[in-house]
Amino acid sequence: MKYLVLDDEILAAEYLAALIYEVDEKAEVVTAINPVKSLELAKQKFHVCFIDIQMPGLNGIEFANELKKLYPKTNFIFVTGYSDYMGEAFRLDASDYIMKPANVEQVRHALENLRYSAPRGLAEKEKQRIQITCFGNFDILIDGKPVKFKFDKTKELLAYLVHRKGARCTSKEVIVNLWEEDGHDSYYRMLKKDLQDVLNKLGCEKIIYRERGQIGLANLEDIQCDYFKWKENTAEGRKLYHGEYMAQYSWGKEVNAFLDMDKYQE
Repeated sequence: MKYLVLDDEILAAEYLAALIYEVDEKAEVVTAINPVKSLELAKQKFHVCFIDIQMPGLNGIEFANELKKLYPKTNFIFVTGYSDYMGEAFRLDASDYIMKPANVEQVRHALENLRYSAPRGLAEKEKQRIQITCFGNFDILIDGKPVKFKFDKTKELLAYLVHRKGARCTSKEVIVNLWEEDGHDSYYRMLKKDLQDVLNKLGCEKIIYRERGQIGLANLEDIQCDYFKWKENTAEGRKLYHGEYMAQYSWGKEVNAFLDMDKYQE
């Protein structure tokens, strides 16, 4: 999740940021000390805002009130040395009101009891959206539905990028593997466009990296894939292979032979 920590005392802001990291190891925390300038900063949308109250120029209640106009369902957690503003804070639907000095248990409690459902599970949900099968025939499901491309060869292009697991592939490499010969540049450009168009439409365009003659799979953490699990060498992953790897594509035979050998040695 993305957090904003706003406190006009930099040491207090950094201390609170450290507590957040202790609770949420994957947190993205931005600290700020100027409430007026932070209104512009906050337009990038934070899931949770930890806010001091007594600050020059704009107090924490005023800051939250302005931010609420932009994002009504922002989670506000006030961290202050003053109890006087508690009523105003909860009238703004604050998730919590912590008296300074905060401690890790207070921060943990606040994050476990947010007023609005912050997307703590969003990353996991996004990962579940894209499911790729390599063992057996290659296939891709998004939101549980098979993805259909304009060209069958587009699906093979995606399969090859999955096969290369995030490696940057040159146009020549892809063409040679998909056609086993040169001279298919225009067709290859059509496949790339088809792939990008379909993923854009499904809101999954970020899994493809493209840059000047190179293409590759990106954001692998957003993809559930049996081959990736096997590569991680987990007990679950080792059980997923049953004798076939991307069976419909000839360039997968070498990996399939390696997987067979590995399984035999177990």
